[in-house]
Amino acid sequence: MARRKDERINWQESVAFFGIHLACLLIFWAGFSWAALIALVLAYGIRMFGITAGFHRYFSHRTYKTSRIFQFVMAFLGASAAQKGPLWWAAHHRHHHRYSDTDQDIHSPTRRGFWWSHVGWILCDKYKCAHMKLVKDLTRYPELKFIDRYHLLAPVSFAVFLTILGAVLNHFFPQLHTSGFQMLVWGFFFSTVWCITARSRSIH
Repeated sequence: MARRKDERINWQESVAFFGIHLACLLIFWAGFSWAALIALVLAYGIRMFGITAGFHRYFSHRTYKTSRIFQFVMAFLGASAAQKGPLWWAAHHRHHHRYSDTDQDIHSPTRRGFWWSHVGWILCDKYKCAHMKLVKDLTRYPELKFIDRYHLLAPVSFAVFLTILGAVLNHFFPQLHTSGFQMLVWGFFFSTVWCITARSRSIH
């Protein structure tokens, strides 16, 4: 199927996406430590909780209720996985379910193939914006609109936190053989790619 111009990959704006994947190669310079491995597992678990329990089950499907504070926490954790904001994510997901496996389905693997359904649609210009009318129940919260608009703030903050954590651990507990650089590579770059890879199981 021929791609429309606005459905082609915007390579300029996709540099960060591919850069995070390539950054995993820094493992050869970062080295291994048990602290870094634990950081990888915890970072993946916490952020995927934000995606599955937050972006998917709560914001998209509203399958349970929670407090406004925890709603904000889940929005921040989900955004930290570098999959854009909660309103954007929920709006596209609700659209997906409304038109599941039809020509209007944004990311149907049966209609457009695995690559498009998993990654391709995110990297093109056509779906950079979402239909906010599909998430009117969420747009009444200014804090969610803030996280959605400045969705890069969460992953950048998470990366900075891990880098500082690694530096602190290296200073006070040198026997752990870790560092800020190592924590950044394992805890942020690797866990982000892991979250993106696991994303295909959470969007259906």
